[in-house]
Amino acid sequence: MEASQYLALLGLWIAGIVAPGPDVLVILRNASLGSRAAGVLTAVGVMTGNLVWITLSLTGVTVLIGQADGVQRVIQVAGALFLGWLGVSGIRAGLAARAVPARMPAAGGGPGTVPAEPPPGRAVTPGRGFVLGLVTNLSNAKAIIFFVALFANVVPAGALWWETALVFALLVAVGLAWFTAVAWVGSVQRLSAGFRRHGTAVELAAGALFLVLALGLLLSAL
Repeated sequence: MEASQYLALLGLWIAGIVAPGPDVLVILRNASLGSRAAGVLTAVGVMTGNLVWITLSLTGVTVLIGQADGVQRVIQVAGALFLGWLGVSGIRAGLAARAVPARMPAAGGGPGTVPAEPPPGRAVTPGRGFVLGLVTNLSNAKAIIFFVALFANVVPAGALWWETALVFALLVAVGLAWFTAVAWVGSVQRLSAGFRRHGTAVELAAGALFLVLALGLLLSAL
């Protein structure tokens, strides 16, 4: 492979992962309403899913899936159902949070201050964040089309093994750096504090976005 092919591959890869979608949404949600650890582990989960897609693409499996309409449709429906579950869960958490008034600090603050309690359904542990990131990424059936187009147009069929390994390493490194940066930014104290103050609205908005993404994926499968 020539240097121009590596640059083209990285350019397309960066454009694909930077574009707002379920991966970025779930990372920001978990980092801002959960914790930095939850956000970073969500990013690792997302990149683990991408690692699976990259491996399947380099071995030609995604091409076979893309040619099998039935298999691709099943993956799309399954992905739509999972994103729909995330959407419903987010809306339910938002409604539950709205129904539970935040505990206000005691007058004068100090030792008598009662810390505000997070509304129900808001907590995300790092382990759960990893699973959510992984399944969210794998449920995006449009990744099949993206990776088939990415590798078919840039990576030559007769690429040497070390060229394939270099492609793998570059995509994983850049992807992990980007998604981890998203998690880090989402967990910045000032930003996350703002999200937490409007946590109910964030949950409802995130839930609605997941439902829209699920509906779009389901319609494309029909």
